[in-house]
Amino acid sequence: MTEESKLRVPTIAVPVQLALVGRAAAPAEVFVADVPRLGRSQLLDDLAALLDEAAGFVPVRGANGVALLAKHAIAWIAIARRDQPFVEDQFEDIPSEVMTLYDRLHHVEIGLAGGGAITGEFLDSSPADRPRVVDLLNRARRFVRLWTSDLHYLVNVLQIVDVRELPS
Repeated sequence: MTEESKLRVPTIAVPVQLALVGRAAAPAEVFVADVPRLGRSQLLDDLAALLDEAAGFVPVRGANGVALLAKHAIAWIAIARRDQPFVEDQFEDIPSEVMTLYDRLHHVEIGLAGGGAITGEFLDSSPADRPRVVDLLNRARRFVRLWTSDLHYLVNVLQIVDVRELPS
């Protein structure tokens, strides 16, 4: 083992769609720690935790190789909610993943600073005295989670211009 390999943290590359501020979304890979996970939801949680850490940069592999991207320049990252053919089928269906329950579901459209919008759902289990979308947004860290039928978005709160609640 070389000195350089001793300093490296084992990681895995997670395939995502990545939209930088002012640029179109493109396929990329974000590196997260290679730790045992019980299911895909834990991988999503780890990706969200990586983006919410205090460090200002995150390693990403794109079309031009590996780069360190400033988190503030990421408009959003989307990851498939289910394993796709190009992703290793490393997780079994686990009942706890299927049974994750939330107290509230908010259908929303998020307007972004660079233009465009994303429509999806905020799922929330906030305290009874904080049931509104504004409460969810105001307590979010750097990124807020948005679900669609196929993708799980992590949207940079600083890139959100407006949020409109849609009828259920």
